[in-house]
Amino acid sequence: MALLSFARELSLVASSHLSVALETNGKGFHGFIVELPGAFVRGAKEEEALSKAQHEATSYLAWLGRELKQLPKAHIVQTHQCKLTVEDADCEILLDVDRGPMSDREFQLLVELAKHSGASFAKLYDRTQLKDWVDEARIRKTFYGQNKKTIKEIFDHVKRTQYYYLSRTGIAFSEDDALPLMEIRELSFDSLAHLFSKEGNSKIYNVQNEEWTLKKILRRFVWHDRIHGKAITRIQEKQRQLGLIDRYEDPFRFNIHRTS
Repeated sequence: MALLSFARELSLVASSHLSVALETNGKGFHGFIVELPGAFVRGAKEEEALSKAQHEATSYLAWLGRELKQLPKAHIVQTHQCKLTVEDADCEILLDVDRGPMSDREFQLLVELAKHSGASFAKLYDRTQLKDWVDEARIRKTFYGQNKKTIKEIFDHVKRTQYYYLSRTGIAFSEDDALPLMEIRELSFDSLAHLFSKEGNSKIYNVQNEEWTLKKILRRFVWHDRIHGKAITRIQEKQRQLGLIDRYEDPFRFNIHRTS
């Protein structure tokens, strides 16, 4: 019920505001939709990135069970220049809204949102058929090494990256890649809840010249599920077009076949 209430709140805010915090290295643009934690847009040009905001917001809200027929045009509320390979979705921006105080209720709602996102990603993976099929178009080098070219490689990457986000706080923990994705997430959020009870969202963690807060970490969990969930969905749409599968699940409501 709490997540449903939160979804209503998000849809009400998004119906009047779509604010984008945009990051660029001059060769690519990546933006977070401020009102929808984890929603994102990308493009080679600023205008291309912004033009995708309405579709992304519609998809995001549909994922949460909210249908809006019309959304406002997006506008930029924050910009950040960086030297990262933004064209590969590398990003470091700390949103202004992620710096401020966070109530107990907001923390719990963001945790529930990130758990729902993780469950959607796990469902997406579990119901894929050709997990080891190689998408040759994805074979290239990125800022984090070789790009993930199969559905299984993408899933394993998302599962491991949960530990990376937890490590941004400096808290001690042990890694166990044998654990299921959602068990790692639950353990991670238990640790974050302990930190939140002591510090709220007041502390900014500076790790390798990147600023983090607990609120940013929760937003990034959802973003990471979405960006790689979209990659898996694109692979499945390609498999469908090639006749390798008849259909596939789309729990995030990306509607790739309508935008490809």
